[in-house]
Amino acid sequence: MTKLVGVLNYNNISFSDGGRFSTPQAAAEGAAQMLQEGADIVDIGITSTSYGAKLLSQEEEWEKLEALLNLCTEYEISVDTFYPENALRSIMLGASMINDVSGGKDPRMLEIIANNPSIKYVLMQSLVLPADKKVRVKDISEIYSFGERKIEECLRYGIQKAQIIFDPGIGFTTNPEQSLELIANIKHYKRLGVPIYVGHSRKSFLQELTYYPPEQRDIETTAASVYLMLENVDYLRVHNVHMHKRALSVIEAILKYKIN
Repeated sequence: MTKLVGVLNYNNISFSDGGRFSTPQAAAEGAAQMLQEGADIVDIGITSTSYGAKLLSQEEEWEKLEALLNLCTEYEISVDTFYPENALRSIMLGASMINDVSGGKDPRMLEIIANNPSIKYVLMQSLVLPADKKVRVKDISEIYSFGERKIEECLRYGIQKAQIIFDPGIGFTTNPEQSLELIANIKHYKRLGVPIYVGHSRKSFLQELTYYPPEQRDIETTAASVYLMLENVDYLRVHNVHMHKRALSVIEAILKYKIN
């Protein structure tokens, strides 16, 4: 069954919901609401890595992250960070998943995950941070090759295969056409032998299909999500949990009656 990951960006510059939460308390309430709406886990992001973003330092990120995590100790939380120090501190404060948008570039991150076998690790295809439209893969086959190579590296560091989740990095390393091609052929990534995680929500490739701005692209996002669910993607990272839970519940109900 596909799991929903709610997106909670606690910063002012994320591309579709930056500035939505002005205080740690408001952000914690946002996390609680997503879980009530049906999210299986909430992914907290402090440092924006979208196009042109200025990356926060490790200390700046932790100052905001610590305050929020202290209010979310009872919640199922993923932390979006590429700083090993902040990943370890987040685990100590109860995070159960680390979402590494750097693609495991820092060996210290891999060591931390290996030393915490109960933690899930989202390994995202990454070429550069923040995202840069001038830096793209030449072909989506590069993404599969990256996944093979990095999963092997994770295993060499002692990370259990059951911990690893692969995110092909839609929009970070793909242009709009490649993003659609990747979604259309997502089932091939199941051959990597680990759960697949897709973060497509409201992203820029959708602007090729709609004139609506990012914050109004939930219908387009949900349409893609239904396809991804039918292709047995394991995790969908989305902004509008409520809409997705309603839509995917219908698909799940219909599939129970499918004759194979």
